[in-house]
Amino acid sequence: MTTPFSQLAPKQESRSASPELRPAWSTAQDEALSAITAASNFGGSMTVPPTDYRNDRSNAPAPSERSMEPGPLLREIRPCPRVSQPPIVHSPGSNESFFNTSFRDIGKKLKACNDTLGELQQLGVSHDVSLPELVLVGDQSAGKSSLMSGLANLDLPRSEGTCTRCPLHIRVSRNSDWSCRVSLRKEYSYRPPPDRPIDEADVTDQDPFFPWRKLSHVQVQEFKSMHDKSQIEDVLRWAQIAILNDDKPHDLFVPGSGSIAVNTPIETAADETVAKFSPNIVSLEIRGPDLPDLSFYDMPGIFQNPADARDDYLVNVVRNLSKAYIQHPSAIIICSMPMNSDAENSSTFGLTRRLGASRRTIGVLTKADLLPEGGNHDQWLAIMHGETHQCGLGYFITSRPQGKDLDDLKSWEELVFESHSAGNWPSAFHRFGDRCGVERLKSFLSERLGEEFSKSLPYIKQKVRQYHDKITKQLATLPELPDNVELEIKSGLMKFADSARSKLDGFMRRFSSLPNNFRECLLQIKPKFVLKDKSDFPVIEVSDDELDATVAAAAASATRTPKRRLPPVNAATPTPKRARVEGVPVNGSPVKPEEANGTLRAVPPKRVLLPEPFTSFSDVGRGFRTLSQVRQEIEEKEKAGMPGRTSDEVYEDLAMEAVRPWKGPMEAFLKYAMRVLLSELEDTLNKSLENLKKRLVYKKARELLRDCLLEHQTETAKDLAVEYHLETVGLLTFNKEAFKQYQDAELMELSRYRHYMRLKARGMDTGNYVSGDQLTEDKRLQEAKKREADMGKIGQDPFAREIEVVAYCRGYYRLAALRFSDHVASRLLHLTIPAIRRQLPYYLEDKLGLRSGEPDIFIKLMEEDEATARKRETLKMEKEKFDRALASIEALEMGYVESISMGYEEQQAPTNGFSHHEGGEEDGQM
Repeated sequence: MTTPFSQLAPKQESRSASPELRPAWSTAQDEALSAITAASNFGGSMTVPPTDYRNDRSNAPAPSERSMEPGPLLREIRPCPRVSQPPIVHSPGSNESFFNTSFRDIGKKLKACNDTLGELQQLGVSHDVSLPELVLVGDQSAGKSSLMSGLANLDLPRSEGTCTRCPLHIRVSRNSDWSCRVSLRKEYSYRPPPDRPIDEADVTDQDPFFPWRKLSHVQVQEFKSMHDKSQIEDVLRWAQIAILNDDKPHDLFVPGSGSIAVNTPIETAADETVAKFSPNIVSLEIRGPDLPDLSFYDMPGIFQNPADARDDYLVNVVRNLSKAYIQHPSAIIICSMPMNSDAENSSTFGLTRRLGASRRTIGVLTKADLLPEGGNHDQWLAIMHGETHQCGLGYFITSRPQGKDLDDLKSWEELVFESHSAGNWPSAFHRFGDRCGVERLKSFLSERLGEEFSKSLPYIKQKVRQYHDKITKQLATLPELPDNVELEIKSGLMKFADSARSKLDGFMRRFSSLPNNFRECLLQIKPKFVLKDKSDFPVIEVSDDELDATVAAAAASATRTPKRRLPPVNAATPTPKRARVEGVPVNGSPVKPEEANGTLRAVPPKRVLLPEPFTSFSDVGRGFRTLSQVRQEIEEKEKAGMPGRTSDEVYEDLAMEAVRPWKGPMEAFLKYAMRVLLSELEDTLNKSLENLKKRLVYKKARELLRDCLLEHQTETAKDLAVEYHLETVGLLTFNKEAFKQYQDAELMELSRYRHYMRLKARGMDTGNYVSGDQLTEDKRLQEAKKREADMGKIGQDPFAREIEVVAYCRGYYRLAALRFSDHVASRLLHLTIPAIRRQLPYYLEDKLGLRSGEPDIFIKLMEEDEATARKRETLKMEKEKFDRALASIEALEMGYVESISMGYEEQQAPTNGFSHHEGGEEDGQM
């Protein structure tokens, strides 16, 4: 036995608080609702015969009739006072709703309810509070786009891909003039992996919309408002492109003004979006004549096989988005299924059933015009009779053929479903005429949504108030600003400016140890020449393949140390003839660094380290050249036919190579000086802004102080680089007297040490070497005489010419090092630090924006820190959202209060204690 269509959507079961439809309010409120709504005629069963429709109204929704009425019809029985007197009207309190006593009246205000609901949704209140909502879902190619356009009474774009790549929130309401406002509601940010493509496995239950990440609060961005219907398709497509380019400002995509929208074809922009899908929402608020009071979400169509295998992950993302909206406990689901396909093929309907949302679902059978003629219509009749694919709110049927405008479609559905004068609508479906057509569906949805909002209003207001109070308390816990923030900041910065000047003056007076250490570093890293040559040792004839032990024995015999043995030598790397002789220990002690030949170095003595920050340069200059290498350079650069003359190129090349290592100590000097200076100025800032250390101004000032010093350090480094370049580009001095003094001093010391090395090479007892600056005048004369005497024994030095070249190089090095160290210190002390002293106070004021005239700049700088500032700003935005939400709800309530007062004059007192009344919105109140 088939179930009559009139019994498909029983009123009391679908309306009364199913767990899926209503919030959990108190039992007392539940009972009040039951009493108030027991006689309400919103939707319901149609078991009552239609002969006396007005006096015994059917419980089933009759959209066609309601669409002709100015408001819903109500039937009430309530006690009435025998003496007519004005009702006592109380304005609803801040924590209660008028709904508790007057659901019947608010139920008559469907337009106001739907407008308020749409405004709450637009504010993003549904992010925190469960709101009744209509959610349009369906498979791809299920006629969902046509249905959406019909519900919104607007030609919306249906181009492939663009319309289905993000959700739409469409809010329509009646108004004398047509207008449309488009905005973007962002709850997620796009963060794809930087080093790999997105994989299907990335989309999980914990991360359902990967790679989109949830934001801490909802961002609403106004996109464009218009009053011309012809613009809406272009604006809506660009709005969705903006949503899919999360990395760019949305105003670049606004038609007519955004640079991308103006300069890029829309098809190109749609193909080049950063993301291919977004869970963020494009919102349309449409007002105009003959529009229903309706607000709904349109979800992208669920699909199974994307054209590009790289987009396989989107199958789950889109499904997860529909699941998320379907699972909202207060959502009314509109599930579209095309009549030119089998109902069993609907993935979306199966999803609603698996998620337990069937009782909240209304089915819409689309594409009735494509129903096959003479085909098997039993499955659709069974659905309409409620035998298969049951859903709690029953089914509607629509027909929206392609190629027709909105007015033609409305007339088309009237001809097909009412007069049956167009198309070949099977007679078996004629009995369902009151459930056919988009106009009847719109009336049903508008009424249903308004009713659910009315019933949920106490809960919604309570939750909005709770969030509002919670945020207000959180704002109260943030540190309060001083009474005069401008005075506090300026006083602190002025104190710092004065203290900084004094600190910099003192710094220049006591800043001497670092320049001294820098000068000593340059002098210590002078080029070290090896003043001992293998030719200094007596010649011992050995064959080329003689073992190292034989060489060592011969050398030991020559130095009269027969008991010393050479350390073992790796036989895999044989040493050429005489090559190992120069490194033989002499007189039982290792050779000093300046004694060692470059081929074999003995274990060096303990290093003498330079002070910080120059410690790492302690070994620079060691092993610069051997005498043999100097001789080789002289010979290589000697001009043909001019023997015995040393080329100028030899002197210049050696001198320039010697000064090149100065760059490292120079940079270390500057960095260390600026680091010390920063430390002292930061200490001064700490003391000057002691009372503001927890405020943003202190952190900003500290960062700016570092920036200021870094800028000066960078500028100083550029100038010092020029000085360094001048020293390394060529040998130059006009200070002849100083140069001659340094050259002579170097020649004397090198000659003495060279003579000492020659004597030791022959095993002569020389004692310990004493530098020339430690000898008295008498000692120097005695040593000179002895040196002349020794010459008769060992002969003239074969490297005398090379020693003169080395003396020239080292004499120039000393002169240049002293000159360069003074230049570096002078640049810092005479230019950099005075410039910092002059600029620093004004630098901080400018960079902090104190001179910009920006409003509230001092208040912003007095925030505790950036994290607190961001938290405060977020809380303020959230508070503003809930302020507006409460204002919207209270405006709805006040409209109700005014309607009671205005309607009282039309009331009629009954003759007995109870009255049976029916009527529309314009009827009097009882």
